[in-house]
Amino acid sequence: MEKFIALFLFLTINVHSQWEYTINSSKRISEAIGPIEFTYKKQDTLSLVLSNSKKLGLDLSLRGNLFHEDQEYYILFEISERKFKPSNSTIENEKYRIFEMKDLVTSEKYELEDFLKILKSGKSLNLTVRLKNRVIQGFNDLNSSFSPINSVIGDKF
Repeated sequence: MEKFIALFLFLTINVHSQWEYTINSSKRISEAIGPIEFTYKKQDTLSLVLSNSKKLGLDLSLRGNLFHEDQEYYILFEISERKFKPSNSTIENEKYRIFEMKDLVTSEKYELEDFLKILKSGKSLNLTVRLKNRVIQGFNDLNSSFSPINSVIGDKF
């Protein structure tokens, strides 16, 4: 019985420690960072980052060493059996910045703030990134995203 309780606590801590909230007062920026996990050994570095700064305001991006301005990408977010793709985005400094998302079933477009409500209410995110010559799929547990995302949205600089 004690082993079961210890295992339960270990799994719970791992799930809730996935998203983190950081603040840098000198740069006037706060971030909620959710790393993307992969199921294979050769991993690219990829994180879903929501930031809020005096300069840019609210900003959602995928950050990773695979984003380059000279390449085209197809990105798919699967959240609670709903599928979304960025409909307005740009790539700069290894960041895939997302300004608007489109629901692939209803064709409805979501501004960033509205999409964040869907993101926070989801249980998990399956992310697919298709490049010219390969496809990358990753996972993020959204159960621990609610508090960090709300903290970033509420920060005023």
